[in-house]
Amino acid sequence: MTVERKRLTAVKVPIKSIVTGRYFQQEGFESNYLITPQGQKVSRVRVMATVMTKFISDDGNYGFLVLDDGTETIRAKAFQNTKIFSDIDVGDIVDLFGKVRVYADEVYITPEIIRKINDPNWLILRNLEIIKELKRIKELKNALERFEKETADLEEIKKLAKAEGLDPEEIEVIYESKNVEPETKEEDRKALKEEIKGLIDSLDDGSGAKYSDIIEKSSLPESVIEDVINELLSEGTCYEPRPGRIKRL
Repeated sequence: MTVERKRLTAVKVPIKSIVTGRYFQQEGFESNYLITPQGQKVSRVRVMATVMTKFISDDGNYGFLVLDDGTETIRAKAFQNTKIFSDIDVGDIVDLFGKVRVYADEVYITPEIIRKINDPNWLILRNLEIIKELKRIKELKNALERFEKETADLEEIKKLAKAEGLDPEEIEVIYESKNVEPETKEEDRKALKEEIKGLIDSLDDGSGAKYSDIIEKSSLPESVIEDVINELLSEGTCYEPRPGRIKRL
């Protein structure tokens, strides 16, 4: 018996949404997928970006492009079929279709189609398309918040969504995305720690900085601040002179 597999739509997303999402490995014929922090479920993506680096191995069996769309960078990696990169050069703007993959903690794209973009105005149009889609997702999030005031049961929430003409599956993905915490690169992590340490120094009145003041003064989410502070405490950079306060050593 032949299993017919439907080709999934390539979703237009910013690179940052890809590299900060959570990847889910599936079994059998089910497609692997990624849930972005914004609440989008994607297997195939469509990215418009500038080529920053191009590499092809001497034997031609491996190659990659480093793509930058202004939000983040990601590699498009080709195995065997490196001819897909043959007409692409550093500095080109490309519209790339491909599947999201993860290996050794690196999120990358396996390219299926690459189109060179000659008119940079297409970048503006793509950004507008992404903004429009994120606005739609935001409206679904607002609906989810309303439903959660009525019930905590996901199946009941999906019934409420369907009754309002909304897609229950999209609501479920957004529900799941609430547990997706953006991953932080090592260099970004260091910057976060320096920011928090700077706040601790500036808010210390001699008996330590109040946690509440750090949260109030920082633009970071409370969950991120708490995570960074716990790391500073664990590594011995800071300590708690008394409950609710933190001080540099």
